[in-house]
Amino acid sequence: MRGNIKKVLLSILKNPIFLIGYFIFSQRLALICKFGNINKNLPILLLSAALLIVIILFTTIKTIKKSEHKLNKLMDLKAWKSISIILFILITFIYGMNIYKSATNFGGKLSWFIERLKNERSVKFEHSNLYQYGVEGIFEDINKKHTLPKKLYIVNNFSLEFSSNGTITSLDTFVHGKNDNGKEESYLITYDKDKSDKITIHLNGYAGTNYNDDKLLEPLIETVKVIPIKQAVSKWNESEYGLVYYGKRSWGYNKNGIINIDKDGREYNLEEVNSEIIGYTVSLFVPGIEKVITPARYNLIGDPNWSKPSTTPNQGRSNEKKNEKMNTSEQFFQSKDIGYKLNVADKALGSTFYSLSKTMDGGSIWTVINNDPYSGTVGGASGIIFFDDKLGFLGAVNPSGNEGALYRTDDGGSSFKKVNYKPHEVKLDNGQSIRPFDTPSVPSEIDGVLSMLVGQGSDGDYNGNSSELYQSEDKGLTWKFVKEVKK
Repeated sequence: MRGNIKKVLLSILKNPIFLIGYFIFSQRLALICKFGNINKNLPILLLSAALLIVIILFTTIKTIKKSEHKLNKLMDLKAWKSISIILFILITFIYGMNIYKSATNFGGKLSWFIERLKNERSVKFEHSNLYQYGVEGIFEDINKKHTLPKKLYIVNNFSLEFSSNGTITSLDTFVHGKNDNGKEESYLITYDKDKSDKITIHLNGYAGTNYNDDKLLEPLIETVKVIPIKQAVSKWNESEYGLVYYGKRSWGYNKNGIINIDKDGREYNLEEVNSEIIGYTVSLFVPGIEKVITPARYNLIGDPNWSKPSTTPNQGRSNEKKNEKMNTSEQFFQSKDIGYKLNVADKALGSTFYSLSKTMDGGSIWTVINNDPYSGTVGGASGIIFFDDKLGFLGAVNPSGNEGALYRTDDGGSSFKKVNYKPHEVKLDNGQSIRPFDTPSVPSEIDGVLSMLVGQGSDGDYNGNSSELYQSEDKGLTWKFVKEVKK
């Protein structure tokens, strides 16, 4: 029996038509895993799969019956036996590696599909009318299937659009917090009425561990409860409206559009401003024409922690000016006038997609200089720095935060290339070699030498979550390992 099976397998491998079909099948499968393009590649994949099945059945029957066929002369050659086996192994190895790369490190469509299976969930959006349920209804629906942390923080903002009858048409936010066990949890929440009647939730994204009370979600929920949204937007007489919340904001002394509202829904328009206006502001607006129609910006009063002046007038102006030049993971000012900023262009599957802008006048006017500096392969920005008008670096982390990458430009941000460095191996006590360092940070510069720390990401636990130091003497083209650095 085993002899017959071996003979059948060998006959199949020696069949040149089988090898051609196997090559086409492997190639198309690899292309689907890498790029998708199902409509183009799937028909050829299915035809080649059908061809393989026919050849296998035909060859099996012929081999068992010991029937002769036209290809016997070629298949009986000893040299062809070796060649056919080598060809089969080569095809399997080459396209198998391509498929493997497509499934890891977000190297292709397959990796995104796997990521969705692991981390994407959806819930029926039942409380979808903003007038009736506010934004609290969104989280009620999510909590039916996924228990959210009691205290949530927004990462960037909370934004939604709704129609004149109150139906929410789109939703986008990224929130995080600690569950009852103290574990960090994050939720990228999106909804598009035109695509689905379900809210999509992507779990385990990288939100960082900065629990800034200025980013609390609760003030949004409580403020929306008392805003007469339908009445407020009806005066604009448009078909679509928007709502956005960034957490606590400072408006300086600009009272334009600011409305204080108490928990009973009484509104207080600001006639005179004697101190800096600070509050957890919920803004209603008409999408696309915010500069024409001033948004209504609501601050809930009555809670001393939610809407109050925090500085004297002079201090407020000083802090506001200082914050404009603050360097963050998404913004860097090279001087008081020249700055660079990553702008959120889109979000999907736990990833944030950016464009890159530049200002030459201290931030009054920003101009987009690169529509996709990361080439669409980023979970979130982790840093930005420019050393002159040509040389700059962008940091990135994947959606889980456990691995990162660094990108370099030498043309002022018009194009970026991924920075390559040789990962440093370390040996554990059991003799096993590992490469725990996989998250580079943006470099610093001293006397013409660039220094880069490569950390372990959110899952790092080797040697107290230490980092490794690399240095470059050619402006970041090549990097040399220096030493391991402990925290």
